[in-house]
Amino acid sequence: MNTGYALVVAAPGDGWGHMGDGGWMWVWGAAMVLLWVAVVGAAAWLIIRAAASRRVDSPGPRVTGMERARAILAERYARGEIGTEEYDERLAKLR
Repeated sequence: MNTGYALVVAAPGDGWGHMGDGGWMWVWGAAMVLLWVAVVGAAAWLIIRAAASRRVDSPGPRVTGMERARAILAERYARGEIGTEEYDERLAKLR
């Protein structure tokens, strides 16, 4: 190692050695890292959000809660789990 260079770098004065602008290079370097982290994070968030919206917006008819309840009731009646009287009584309550 060249001892002359080591003496210049370690020379007392501004405390940052060869960083002649008072160390602002470290601040700008940290700011650039934070900027890229934010850019990559935003891109990942957008990709995840787009993928989630595709799952939610799947094709097919939208069924309300009451329609779904009627469909379940009809399925149970068709399988013989409930009788005609119970089916009619529960269907009347759903209307």
